[in-house]
Amino acid sequence: MTRSINWRWWLAAFAYWALSGLAAASEAHDVGGATWEHALLTWGSSNVLWTPITIAILWFGLRFPLERRHLTSRVTLHVAGALAVSLFRATVIFLTEPWVGWYSQPPAFLDVLAHALLYNPFIYLTILGVAHAVYYADQVRLRDTQLARAQLHVLKAQLHPHFLFNALNSISAMVHRDPRGSERMIARLSALLRGTLDAATREEVTLQDELRTLQLYLDIQGVRFADRLTVTQDIAPETLAAHVPHLVLQPLVENAIQHGIAPRSAPGTVTVAARREGPALLLEVRDDGVGLNAAPAPTHASSGKGLWITRERLQQLYGTDHRLELRDAAGGGASVTLAIPFRTVPST
Repeated sequence: MTRSINWRWWLAAFAYWALSGLAAASEAHDVGGATWEHALLTWGSSNVLWTPITIAILWFGLRFPLERRHLTSRVTLHVAGALAVSLFRATVIFLTEPWVGWYSQPPAFLDVLAHALLYNPFIYLTILGVAHAVYYADQVRLRDTQLARAQLHVLKAQLHPHFLFNALNSISAMVHRDPRGSERMIARLSALLRGTLDAATREEVTLQDELRTLQLYLDIQGVRFADRLTVTQDIAPETLAAHVPHLVLQPLVENAIQHGIAPRSAPGTVTVAARREGPALLLEVRDDGVGLNAAPAPTHASSGKGLWITRERLQQLYGTDHRLELRDAAGGGASVTLAIPFRTVPST
């Protein structure tokens, strides 16, 4: 994909050539004895004339970079481009000679062209080198982006079977004890898988969509735990449009249920909260279960695969611009807090 040439490119090119022309005019005045008016008119105009040519060369270089598979044809194109630039500048300078006075004596066109061919191809090659530096920097950035996306897809692919395995485990535990309940769980699992497949190509969804997906999972767990599990939500309305990683809440809630509520016989509550705090979206999943210290270390959320995958996905999506904390909740139980950038458009 060719990088678009915007006004910043034009501004940078004009600034460079204007300063270069000013320096050349100063030298012509101090060393050559030319008047400031004539020096600025000739050297300033000559350099500023390179501004549109520079933009054209940059675009041409980005559109037709020197690559191994097209090397011969691209070299031919750029040789032709250098000759065309030389011819263009020679023509402009020759035609404007009567008004500007580039030379002390009116020159022949071939003399102007010979002078242009002597210097202009080197300037063309320099600008072409800048275009290639930009092009290959873009290629490296594109490969890094593609690699990050591939890693995200791998992590998400790991999350799906991990969740499916746990859901099927819950169903199998009820097949003989509660056949009707297991049938309801299978129906809800079907709906949940259909929803996750619909969003398979998206790394981020709105929080509202994420909560809908979470509810399908909670319906499955509600059949299994019956009156032992209560789930409450404390969602600030302005956060519903914020974009979050798809399936980011499910593994956090799963860990709260499996390692906070399930190990004890008493009923328990899991709370899902969301609020905006400055530029950050804060998501929290807390339970009033056994807590971090009481849970067996190898099986608690801190070592759960779902939480590990979540950490890796957040690192890939947001780099250092995120926070995930696991701690004991006030009043008992455990809490996982997640902070990510608040935005209402998905990341690119």
